[in-house]
Amino acid sequence: MRKLALFAAVSAAIAFGCTCTPQNNENTEDTVIPDVPGEPGEPEEPGEPEPADPGAPAAFGAVPTEGQVAWQQREMLMFYHYGQATFSGWDGENPTCNGKAWSEDLLLKNYAPTTIDAGQWVRTAAQNGFKEIIITAKHHDGFCLWDNPESTTDVANENCKNHTDVLMELRAACTMYGVDMGIYLSPWDRMIEVAGVSTEVYETRFKNAAKDLMTRYAPVVEFWLDGNHAGNFNWTSVNNTIFEVNPQCVIFSNGGPGCRWVGNENGDAAETNWATINIKGRGLSPSNLPGNYESYLGSGDEGGDSWCAAECDFSIQQIGDHNGWFYGANDSRKNARELMDLYYKSVGRNGVFLMNVPPSDKGVIDAKELAVIEEFTRMRKEIFDTDLAEGATATATSVRGDYVKGYGPQNLLDDDFDTYFATDDNVTTVDIELQFEGEKTFNRFMLQEYIPLGQRVKSFTVQVKKNGSWSNWKSGTTIGYKRILLGNSVTTDAVRIQIKTSLACPVLSEIGIYNDTVTGL
Repeated sequence: MRKLALFAAVSAAIAFGCTCTPQNNENTEDTVIPDVPGEPGEPEEPGEPEPADPGAPAAFGAVPTEGQVAWQQREMLMFYHYGQATFSGWDGENPTCNGKAWSEDLLLKNYAPTTIDAGQWVRTAAQNGFKEIIITAKHHDGFCLWDNPESTTDVANENCKNHTDVLMELRAACTMYGVDMGIYLSPWDRMIEVAGVSTEVYETRFKNAAKDLMTRYAPVVEFWLDGNHAGNFNWTSVNNTIFEVNPQCVIFSNGGPGCRWVGNENGDAAETNWATINIKGRGLSPSNLPGNYESYLGSGDEGGDSWCAAECDFSIQQIGDHNGWFYGANDSRKNARELMDLYYKSVGRNGVFLMNVPPSDKGVIDAKELAVIEEFTRMRKEIFDTDLAEGATATATSVRGDYVKGYGPQNLLDDDFDTYFATDDNVTTVDIELQFEGEKTFNRFMLQEYIPLGQRVKSFTVQVKKNGSWSNWKSGTTIGYKRILLGNSVTTDAVRIQIKTSLACPVLSEIGIYNDTVTGL
């Protein structure tokens, strides 16, 4: 996608003379009004001609779709693992369900909600800055939270204790609170295993279920394909089934094509993190992870053949050193400081923050989770509500075509993602200086690239001015959609960003400077 900033043309100013008519009875026949500069008859001195717009930079390498840009701009997503495992404590990853063989009858009996307050789930997300939710429509056990036309192991079954269409309740809540909706549909299915259904037959059923979900609960902005025992489907055919309903839907899997698993369930990306990855070159699919996947999924591939940024998933609940994906009353909880650390290591490293908040067996998000989430929100507001770069004067050693009006560094401070700073095509290093009105104290520095034109920057340094000389504060590698550097607190009246290496001319969207006094990170 090439969604470029539009800049209004500037008309030349034309000065007009005026004739003044006195509002009294004096004789004005001989009154002479002298010429003044700018009046007709007096030529103006020529000024410097304004540089012409050289045109926007061409897109570089693999670039995101509109759907992928919107997904990354949402930044924080909330995951809801909910189903029979909420009540039994056993999901499909276990060989048995608490010692009993997997069966449809068992799953239907296990699922026993008395209330389901989906509105509270989504309201919690909306009030705390989460712009998308994802629900486990079917986990590995095979139990479905909607009336699946391809299965009888669902809430519509007459032997199920609660027939609420959970997805429809969520769809209504998402519309009410302005939150986007994503759906998780596990390819692994214990009920398919029990029935002995062939891969070919199950693939058809899976695609029909996916199309039903995409259509019935539209708009679905993300479709989550868990790679655990994903099987040997024709994944191109599965993806096309989803794209036929919504071409901009972001499909998550081990290898995209919309976004990729980050390679761990710890919620963090590598410090060097490319949004591009060699999906074709590495042979990636939901069912295939060749080699040391934790390395390349966490960092991406410089100049990769596909745009497929990392989604960093984890759960707010813990069972020992493992995530508690489904609700457990006795599970431990991460605290707000830990969530801030993961925010810096996901969103702050060109990824997306996906936090699982499993609803309880009472049908609500538990008060223990709510307290942590609300404290996390207070921390973010305390840190990011005050941008110390606001009001600074920005200059740069190079501007694209000298067309400052269109591509100058002031665009980095306008809080508008779709305006950007850029250099000429052959200029891949540049210094940008911010001069403050008075001294500022900060310990967080944020940079964004304009990713609709690709990811370019390989390394950069942030410097601060002290006693008239510059010193390095912090260096970074990749930027992408967003990079947040964490460093020691420093007080200065000027900051300089040096783009050291870039695959093509730098195209930067925003700069932000903040002071984190609440986390101690």
